[in-house]
Amino acid sequence: TAPAAQFMAPPVVNQETSWDCALPFDRTAAHHSQHSERETASQLLHRLTIGPSDDKVSFGQMLDALGERGFGLLLMLFAIPNLLPFPGVPGVSFVTGMAILFISVQLILAKDEPAFPDWVSRKSFSRAQLSKFIVKTNPLLRWLEKPIRPRLSPVVVGVGERMIGVVGVIHALTLALPIPMGNLPQAVALILLALALIELDGLMAILGYIASIAAVIWLALVVLGLG
Repeated sequence: TAPAAQFMAPPVVNQETSWDCALPFDRTAAHHSQHSERETASQLLHRLTIGPSDDKVSFGQMLDALGERGFGLLLMLFAIPNLLPFPGVPGVSFVTGMAILFISVQLILAKDEPAFPDWVSRKSFSRAQLSKFIVKTNPLLRWLEKPIRPRLSPVVVGVGERMIGVVGVIHALTLALPIPMGNLPQAVALILLALALIELDGLMAILGYIASIAAVIWLALVVLGLG
Protein backbone atom coordinates (compact mmCIF):
# COMPACT_ATOMS: atom_id res chain seq x y z
CA THR A 1 0.00 0.00 0.00
CA ALA A 2 1.32 3.44 -1.02
CA PRO A 3 1.96 5.89 1.78
CA ALA A 4 -1.01 8.05 2.63
CA ALA A 5 1.09 11.17 1.93
CA GLN A 6 1.04 10.40 -1.80
CA PHE A 7 -2.73 10.78 -1.86
CA MET A 8 -2.90 13.92 0.20
CA ALA A 9 -4.24 16.89 -1.74
CA PRO A 10 -1.85 19.83 -2.08
CA PRO A 11 -2.57 22.72 0.24
CA VAL A 12 -5.07 25.20 -1.19
CA VAL A 13 -3.96 28.82 -1.17
CA ASN A 14 -6.73 31.22 -0.40
CA GLN A 15 -6.14 33.46 -3.45
CA GLU A 16 -8.91 35.86 -2.51
CA THR A 17 -7.37 36.48 0.91
CA SER A 18 -3.87 36.89 -0.54
CA TRP A 19 -5.16 39.34 -3.18
CA ASP A 20 -7.04 41.39 -0.61
CA CYS A 21 -3.96 41.63 1.56
CA ALA A 22 -1.91 42.88 -1.38
CA LEU A 23 -4.40 45.50 -2.50
CA PRO A 24 -3.42 48.31 -0.09
CA PHE A 25 0.25 48.00 -1.06
CA ASP A 26 -0.49 47.89 -4.78
CA ARG A 27 -2.77 50.92 -4.67
CA THR A 28 -0.27 52.94 -2.71
CA ALA A 29 2.53 52.00 -5.10
CA ALA A 30 0.37 52.89 -8.09
CA HIS A 31 -0.51 56.23 -6.49
CA HIS A 32 3.14 57.14 -5.95
CA SER A 33 4.07 55.84 -9.39
CA GLN A 34 1.44 58.02 -11.03
CA HIS A 35 2.80 61.20 -9.40
CA SER A 36 6.45 60.28 -9.93
CA GLU A 37 5.82 59.74 -13.66
CA ARG A 38 4.16 63.13 -14.11
CA GLU A 39 6.64 65.38 -15.86
CA THR A 40 7.00 68.96 -14.73
CA ALA A 41 6.58 71.81 -17.18
CA SER A 42 10.35 72.46 -17.14
CA GLN A 43 11.00 68.82 -18.07
CA LEU A 44 8.50 69.01 -20.92
CA LEU A 45 10.14 72.17 -22.23
CA HIS A 46 13.57 70.55 -21.97
CA ARG A 47 12.40 67.67 -24.17
CA LEU A 48 11.68 70.20 -26.94
CA THR A 49 15.40 71.01 -27.07
CA ILE A 50 16.36 67.43 -27.94
CA GLY A 51 17.05 66.95 -31.64
CA PRO A 52 18.98 68.48 -34.55
CA SER A 53 19.62 72.17 -33.94
CA ASP A 54 18.43 73.15 -37.43
CA ASP A 55 15.01 71.48 -36.99
CA LYS A 56 11.99 73.78 -36.92
CA VAL A 57 9.64 73.75 -33.92
CA SER A 58 6.32 75.53 -34.35
CA PHE A 59 4.40 77.37 -31.64
CA GLY A 60 1.62 74.84 -32.11
CA GLN A 61 4.01 71.95 -31.46
CA MET A 62 5.11 73.62 -28.24
CA LEU A 63 1.50 73.95 -27.08
CA ASP A 64 0.79 70.31 -28.02
CA ALA A 65 3.78 69.16 -25.95
CA LEU A 66 2.70 71.21 -22.93
CA GLY A 67 -0.96 70.16 -23.15
CA GLU A 68 -3.11 71.59 -20.34
CA ARG A 69 0.00 73.09 -18.71
CA GLY A 70 0.06 75.57 -21.58
CA PHE A 71 -2.73 77.57 -19.95
CA GLY A 72 -0.71 78.15 -16.79
CA LEU A 73 2.53 78.95 -18.60
CA LEU A 74 0.83 81.44 -20.94
CA LEU A 75 -1.01 83.12 -18.06
CA MET A 76 2.30 83.49 -16.25
CA LEU A 77 4.04 84.76 -19.40
CA PHE A 78 1.50 87.57 -19.84
CA ALA A 79 1.18 88.35 -16.12
CA ILE A 80 4.90 88.83 -15.44
CA PRO A 81 5.24 92.11 -17.44
CA ASN A 82 2.66 93.66 -15.13
CA LEU A 83 4.93 93.13 -12.13
CA LEU A 84 7.18 95.92 -13.36
CA PRO A 85 6.47 99.51 -14.36
CA PHE A 86 7.01 100.30 -18.02
CA PRO A 87 7.51 104.04 -18.27
CA GLY A 88 7.42 105.23 -21.84
CA VAL A 89 5.85 101.99 -23.14
CA PRO A 90 2.13 102.69 -23.39
CA GLY A 91 -0.37 99.90 -23.78
CA VAL A 92 1.63 97.07 -22.17
CA SER A 93 -1.09 96.28 -19.62
CA PHE A 94 -3.77 96.54 -22.31
CA VAL A 95 -2.01 94.09 -24.64
CA THR A 96 -1.22 91.60 -21.87
CA GLY A 97 -4.76 92.01 -20.50
CA MET A 98 -6.30 91.09 -23.87
CA ALA A 99 -4.01 88.07 -24.13
CA ILE A 100 -5.03 86.94 -20.62
CA LEU A 101 -8.67 87.45 -21.59
CA PHE A 102 -8.23 85.22 -24.65
CA ILE A 103 -6.66 82.44 -22.55
CA SER A 104 -9.16 82.77 -19.68
CA VAL A 105 -12.17 82.43 -21.99
CA GLN A 106 -10.74 79.13 -23.24
CA LEU A 107 -10.43 77.95 -19.64
CA ILE A 108 -14.11 78.77 -19.08
CA LEU A 109 -14.98 76.82 -22.24
CA ALA A 110 -13.04 73.81 -20.84
CA LYS A 111 -10.60 73.54 -23.75
CA ASP A 112 -8.06 70.73 -23.42
CA GLU A 113 -5.17 73.02 -24.36
CA PRO A 114 -4.75 76.62 -25.53
CA ALA A 115 -5.81 77.19 -29.14
CA PHE A 116 -4.58 80.03 -31.31
CA PRO A 117 -5.29 81.05 -34.90
CA ASP A 118 -3.45 78.99 -37.52
CA TRP A 119 -1.13 81.84 -38.45
CA VAL A 120 0.07 81.98 -34.84
CA SER A 121 0.37 78.20 -34.43
CA ARG A 122 2.43 77.94 -37.63
CA LYS A 123 5.04 80.39 -36.39
CA SER A 124 8.22 78.40 -35.97
CA PHE A 125 11.70 78.71 -34.49
CA SER A 126 14.84 76.72 -35.05
CA ARG A 127 15.52 74.23 -32.27
CA ALA A 128 18.75 76.12 -31.56
CA GLN A 129 16.82 79.38 -30.97
CA LEU A 130 14.26 77.58 -28.83
CA SER A 131 17.01 75.88 -26.82
CA LYS A 132 18.65 79.22 -26.01
CA PHE A 133 15.34 80.59 -24.73
CA ILE A 134 14.54 77.48 -22.67
CA VAL A 135 18.04 77.30 -21.17
CA LYS A 136 17.62 80.90 -19.95
CA THR A 137 14.09 80.54 -18.61
CA ASN A 138 14.05 76.99 -17.24
CA PRO A 139 16.06 77.81 -14.07
CA LEU A 140 13.38 80.36 -13.10
CA LEU A 141 10.61 77.91 -13.95
CA ARG A 142 12.25 75.14 -11.89
CA TRP A 143 12.55 77.55 -8.95
CA LEU A 144 8.85 78.41 -9.25
CA GLU A 145 7.98 74.70 -9.45
CA LYS A 146 9.64 73.86 -6.12
CA PRO A 147 6.71 74.80 -3.83
CA ILE A 148 4.00 73.37 -6.09
CA ARG A 149 2.81 69.80 -6.49
CA PRO A 150 -0.44 68.02 -7.34
CA ARG A 151 -2.80 68.34 -4.33
CA LEU A 152 -6.43 69.28 -3.67
CA SER A 153 -7.01 68.68 -7.37
CA PRO A 154 -10.82 69.33 -7.32
CA VAL A 155 -9.99 73.00 -6.72
CA VAL A 156 -8.24 73.21 -10.13
CA VAL A 157 -10.03 70.56 -12.19
CA GLY A 158 -13.40 70.83 -13.93
CA VAL A 159 -15.47 73.54 -12.27
CA GLY A 160 -12.36 74.71 -10.40
CA GLU A 161 -10.53 75.31 -13.67
CA ARG A 162 -13.48 77.30 -15.02
CA MET A 163 -13.50 79.41 -11.87
CA ILE A 164 -9.86 80.30 -12.47
CA GLY A 165 -10.91 81.32 -15.97
CA VAL A 166 -13.61 83.62 -14.55
CA VAL A 167 -11.09 85.26 -12.20
CA GLY A 168 -8.70 85.60 -15.15
CA VAL A 169 -11.36 87.43 -17.17
CA ILE A 170 -11.96 89.88 -14.31
CA HIS A 171 -8.25 90.65 -13.98
CA ALA A 172 -7.80 90.85 -17.75
CA LEU A 173 -10.47 93.56 -18.00
CA THR A 174 -9.16 95.54 -15.03
CA LEU A 175 -5.57 95.29 -16.29
CA ALA A 176 -6.69 96.89 -19.53
CA LEU A 177 -7.97 99.93 -17.59
CA PRO A 178 -5.58 102.81 -16.85
CA ILE A 179 -5.64 102.42 -13.05
CA PRO A 180 -2.41 103.61 -11.41
CA MET A 181 -0.68 101.14 -9.10
CA GLY A 182 -3.28 98.53 -9.97
CA ASN A 183 -1.22 96.06 -11.99
CA LEU A 184 1.18 94.61 -9.41
CA PRO A 185 -1.34 92.95 -7.04
CA GLN A 186 -3.28 91.54 -9.99
CA ALA A 187 -0.12 90.13 -11.55
CA VAL A 188 0.76 88.38 -8.28
CA ALA A 189 -2.71 86.81 -8.12
CA LEU A 190 -2.54 85.67 -11.74
CA ILE A 191 0.91 84.11 -11.28
CA LEU A 192 -0.31 82.13 -8.24
CA LEU A 193 -3.28 80.86 -10.25
CA ALA A 194 -1.00 80.06 -13.18
CA LEU A 195 1.25 77.97 -10.94
CA ALA A 196 -1.84 76.15 -9.67
CA LEU A 197 -2.80 75.25 -13.25
CA ILE A 198 0.71 74.10 -14.17
CA GLU A 199 0.89 71.38 -11.50
CA LEU A 200 -2.78 71.00 -10.47
CA ASP A 201 -2.01 72.52 -7.08
CA GLY A 202 -5.27 73.32 -5.31
CA LEU A 203 -3.54 74.95 -2.36
CA MET A 204 -1.79 77.40 -4.68
CA ALA A 205 -5.15 78.12 -6.32
CA ILE A 206 -6.65 78.99 -2.93
CA LEU A 207 -3.75 81.39 -2.29
CA GLY A 208 -4.40 82.84 -5.74
CA TYR A 209 -8.06 83.44 -4.92
CA ILE A 210 -7.09 85.18 -1.69
CA ALA A 211 -4.60 87.34 -3.60
CA SER A 212 -7.30 88.11 -6.19
CA ILE A 213 -9.73 89.30 -3.51
CA ALA A 214 -6.98 91.47 -1.99
CA ALA A 215 -6.18 92.87 -5.46
CA VAL A 216 -9.82 93.79 -6.11
CA ILE A 217 -10.06 95.50 -2.70
CA TRP A 218 -6.87 97.40 -3.47
CA LEU A 219 -8.26 98.51 -6.86
CA ALA A 220 -11.49 99.70 -5.22
CA LEU A 221 -9.52 101.74 -2.67
CA VAL A 222 -7.36 103.28 -5.41
CA VAL A 223 -10.37 104.19 -7.55
CA LEU A 224 -12.27 105.63 -4.57
CA GLY A 225 -9.15 107.55 -3.55
CA LEU A 226 -8.81 109.02 -7.02
CA GLY A 227 -12.47 109.99 -6.97
